[in-house]
Amino acid sequence: MYDVISFGAATVDIFAKSSDFVVKNNQLSVEYSSKNEITNSLICSGGGATNSSVSFSRLGLKSACVSLVGDDHLNNFILDDLKLDHVSTSLLVKSSQDTTDFSIILVAKDGGRSILTNRGVSRLEEKHIKWEKLKSRWFYISSLEGNIGLLEKIIGYACENNIKIALNPGNRELKQKKLLIPLLKYVDFLLLNKTESEIITDSLMGEPKFKAKIDKFDSKLVAVTNGHEGAHIFDGKNQYYSPIINVKPVDETGAGDAFGSAFVAGLIYKLTPQKSLSWAIKNSASAVSVLGAKPGLLTFNKIK
Repeated sequence: MYDVISFGAATVDIFAKSSDFVVKNNQLSVEYSSKNEITNSLICSGGGATNSSVSFSRLGLKSACVSLVGDDHLNNFILDDLKLDHVSTSLLVKSSQDTTDFSIILVAKDGGRSILTNRGVSRLEEKHIKWEKLKSRWFYISSLEGNIGLLEKIIGYACENNIKIALNPGNRELKQKKLLIPLLKYVDFLLLNKTESEIITDSLMGEPKFKAKIDKFDSKLVAVTNGHEGAHIFDGKNQYYSPIINVKPVDETGAGDAFGSAFVAGLIYKLTPQKSLSWAIKNSASAVSVLGAKPGLLTFNKIK
């Protein structure tokens, strides 16, 4: 029996940070045909499923990861990172027909980044999942690359087996919001950032109708993160808020995964929403203080 099983992407992230990167008019660039020095670099695993499962493990929970990887040398970065943090890899699926997804992440000196993603032609499908082995207290579902049918299947399985559900949908799911919204009433914790929340509610954060639409989803708890402005939690009656912890951001990759996983961990430890929010803010702040999504993730002793 696991405490949490994470579903979603497993990638290899190649980070390159350079003081030569220019940020202007909301664009990150380098001079054309130039040769630039990299001031910091890292190659490690990434993706919502691996990031969250490692976070859960560091917070003292038994976790596993359900993702699709290629049968190539890149998957070793993923397997090694998961094993290092004692995350079960028994639910990972290897595809001989595809290569492992990878991203090149260009990080500016202020911690902002632009991501170039190479996705395989395949995605996680119902046939890949070892349903009989999904024994868990919680499911943590990140982007399924727009596979709403699989999302519906996972949620249905969770409901039938008394498994609680955390959902952090990706852009491809949000583009199908007419299919996504009816599923949200089954979700125990829904995680959105400001942009995502405005897309799914068709309203601006701060407008009177924004909270009403959030509440109408009927998810038990909804988090809306807003970057440097902090985060809000809605439970249908109350609204909780926390500012961010002031740290110098090195790399913002994985901030959402760190936030969501720590919040769910707090719920598993039977903390209040306000205390779980505190854990989420701490973990997110620590994650962005170093390069890469995983190195800064906190352990139980450091977050409590």
